[in-house]
Amino acid sequence: MSSHPVSRIAVLAGLALALAAGPAAAQDGPWALTNVRIFTVTRGVIERGTIVIRDGLIAAVGPDVAAPADARVLDLAGKTVFPAFIDLTSSLGLPSAAGPAGGGRGGAPGGAAQPAATPSGPSTVGLEPDRVVAYELRPSQSDVQAARDAGFGAVLVSPNRGAFRGLSALVPLRDSLASHDILRSPVALHMGFQSVTGRYPGTLMGVIAYERQAFYDARRQALLLERYKAAPRGMARPAYDAGLNALIPVVRGDLPVLFAANNENEIRRAVALGREFNLALTVVGATEAFRAIDALQANRRTVVLAVDFPRAPEVTGWAFRSAQRLAPNDSAAADSAARRVIEGNAAALQRAGVRVALASGGSLRGSEVVANVRKAIAAGFPRDAALEALTIRPAEVAGAAEQLGSVEVGKIANLVVADGEPLGDSARVRAVFVDGIRYEVTP
Repeated sequence: MSSHPVSRIAVLAGLALALAAGPAAAQDGPWALTNVRIFTVTRGVIERGTIVIRDGLIAAVGPDVAAPADARVLDLAGKTVFPAFIDLTSSLGLPSAAGPAGGGRGGAPGGAAQPAATPSGPSTVGLEPDRVVAYELRPSQSDVQAARDAGFGAVLVSPNRGAFRGLSALVPLRDSLASHDILRSPVALHMGFQSVTGRYPGTLMGVIAYERQAFYDARRQALLLERYKAAPRGMARPAYDAGLNALIPVVRGDLPVLFAANNENEIRRAVALGREFNLALTVVGATEAFRAIDALQANRRTVVLAVDFPRAPEVTGWAFRSAQRLAPNDSAAADSAARRVIEGNAAALQRAGVRVALASGGSLRGSEVVANVRKAIAAGFPRDAALEALTIRPAEVAGAAEQLGSVEVGKIANLVVADGEPLGDSARVRAVFVDGIRYEVTP
């Protein structure tokens, strides 16, 4: 984990107690998965091979690998193995109720809320660029298991509302999760165009102005700090501002931004903001990405598409019907056309050469995510691209492609054992390995 001025011992001491002890099905130790069909994602398909797992890592993989003498051997003839999925839009383990406007947020586990500085003064929920999500995690075992049973091995946890939402953490779906298990923190600054109820910025125009001014202020803060560090004698000490300091690596391009933007205008505004400040900006959500393909092509970054598809009537208004040349009173045709367009979002981007990662959107359970990914496949998104979009692509976005996302030697052993092809209609998850720990899946 990255360093931070607040003591991890103090703020994360209770994290290991947040989950109950794992069930009897959780088994550790060296493993040899033999006679199995392996979808490596990055190196093709091994029709019949062996994977050796040791110390939580993939120690060997290939068609001619021998099982070590000390390993538990699992003969998986007739089954497939592929990388565990990664969800980039999770709120797993975060408090369900947000704090009051103008108040503080959770600090040490079980302790009082601690106010923090932001570009506008006292901490306000949704205006917290310095909010470190890793300090707040309290995942329940049932939520972890539900996601894992659908084939997920890790999730990127972040708040889901506000302009400056905070700094996300990449978390493995283990039954017993301690601070040292967190894969990466911080991963990215999360942003959106949501206003703050009851105070400035309370409108879209205000939010955009607030975000732009915060980035300009962060640039200035970085310059002042550099000058002071180079020659502090005789120079007034720059004021400490936790919010601005958290934005400095963002405006320098060292820390990515994951920007939630669903409709066409939001997507174009987010891309324009990223271009103005030279941000490493990834668009997340992107329900109407098919209407902003030119902007996403210009951004040259993977798009994280949420598969929590909106109801067709919500996107079949006058503008949609006019664009699709549908009769105003033909609601059934409009709804059917909308469903085809919404579910074909990923396929449209892929045809345009835009890389895609698929995510839950934060509102779906793991099984629902997989069901909707199958709808995207039926709408034209190739199955191998869909597997990449749930594995190696999100790993790349999260800066963890050297750790996760494919079956390769040296990577973390986050693997799915299943009956049938990955994401196939008849596929059934039978076991999931997380950090080399085997969790059985009960149908």
